[in-house]
Amino acid sequence: MHATSSVWNNLPVNPATATAHDWYLLACVAGTVLLLLFLVVKLKLHAALGLTVAALGLGVAAGMPLKQVPLSFTGGVGTMMGHIAIILGMGAILGQLLASSGGAASLGKALVEGCGPRGLPWALLGLSLLVGMPVFFEVGLVLLMPIIVEAARRSRRPPILVGLPVLAGLSITHGLLPPHPSSMLAATVFHADLGRTILWGLVAGALSAALAGPVTGWFLMRRWERQQARLIESGAPQEIGVPEQECLKPASGPAPAGALRALVVILLPITLICAGSWADATSAPGGIANQVLHLLGYPDVAMLLAVLVALGTLGTRIQTTLYSGPDRLRRLTADAFVPIAGVLVILSAAGGLSGVLRDSGAAQATVGLALGAHMPPLVLAWVLAAVVRVCMGSSTVAMAVASGVLAPVAGHMGVRPEMLVLATGCGSLLLSHVNDSGFWLVGSLFKMDVKGTLATWSVVETVLSVSGLGITLLLAAALR
Repeated sequence: MHATSSVWNNLPVNPATATAHDWYLLACVAGTVLLLLFLVVKLKLHAALGLTVAALGLGVAAGMPLKQVPLSFTGGVGTMMGHIAIILGMGAILGQLLASSGGAASLGKALVEGCGPRGLPWALLGLSLLVGMPVFFEVGLVLLMPIIVEAARRSRRPPILVGLPVLAGLSITHGLLPPHPSSMLAATVFHADLGRTILWGLVAGALSAALAGPVTGWFLMRRWERQQARLIESGAPQEIGVPEQECLKPASGPAPAGALRALVVILLPITLICAGSWADATSAPGGIANQVLHLLGYPDVAMLLAVLVALGTLGTRIQTTLYSGPDRLRRLTADAFVPIAGVLVILSAAGGLSGVLRDSGAAQATVGLALGAHMPPLVLAWVLAAVVRVCMGSSTVAMAVASGVLAPVAGHMGVRPEMLVLATGCGSLLLSHVNDSGFWLVGSLFKMDVKGTLATWSVVETVLSVSGLGITLLLAAALR
């Protein structure tokens, strides 16, 4: 038994010495996933409770010291919340302002009427690729969610089917393109050229996102339309996007915010974050301008500034009588936190599960077993990241682990390092399921159960991952 410490299990990956204990840990991970599915799907337990029970059960089954199990769980919670709590909170305020001011409705109307039903998925895909390049997946989704809901209401389609291109675009940019932390780390350790990584990442990312978003969405939309036709024939009520009674009731007062004003508010934090990411390339490192750009570009600061600007520009265009009087913006801000309270608890529990998965040694064991197989370098990078992703849930952790393992031998693999970054990033997106915080975020925001999330979001992630690998292999062959 290892001695208890702040980091209980920090063993290196050793592919040459797979033991029976490694196989046991892999079985523990599989059992944890099955237990979680049983608790949430079969027993209808709340996701946060199921995640917590599964995480603690994994720690005990894996042989961790009993007093370390809750420490690893709470450490994972702290890590998760440290990354997303404030960002989600600020994003929720922006979303509430966009919805209450009519800005989201104006932008959604412009997209629907300007692009038409056939062009809407491609417009949303382009917008999500633009938004997703400099910001985290969670931030982009919260920012674009009001637009998805409004576009779904106007087109009378389910929000999740309308939002599939957005999910695909945000996810692929998070996985493949610097300056996102995981892809930046991979590019650094593989000694890849950053410009070429971004250029080829955009090519592979846009093509795979087109397949996973608009194309996959078209097939799912056809299936939904057939279901609606059967409901009409049977006389049952139809399922549409957002019910009309949930829409804002305009009040006599200021005109709604226009599409341009809404777009500026959405792009402001993206611009600030992007400026911070490229601060060292645009200003002297260590100088005053460089420090200011880094400060303004920090995601929490950028989102806070965007909220303050939105309060001034959109706060004067509130369209509902629910928020009136001198304290209307304070009440609007407080109400914005209500819908994400449950999401934050679920994400906290998911972070706790990731902490136990990490500290139990399951990641090291599964990666070591995967390395024992002999396969082409790009496929090995993809498989390595995919195994960690499926076992641990986090795409960032998956890419960090895979790139860290392959870094010492990356220069001797006979492939371009930029292609290794793309293959690893694609593998880190495979099969998002119940141990992934993004799975619960998407399910919560789109108000879907586990089955519905698996049938939509998990499918999109898998198509992204597999098609992205295929496109990367084609690029690598063409660039030899």
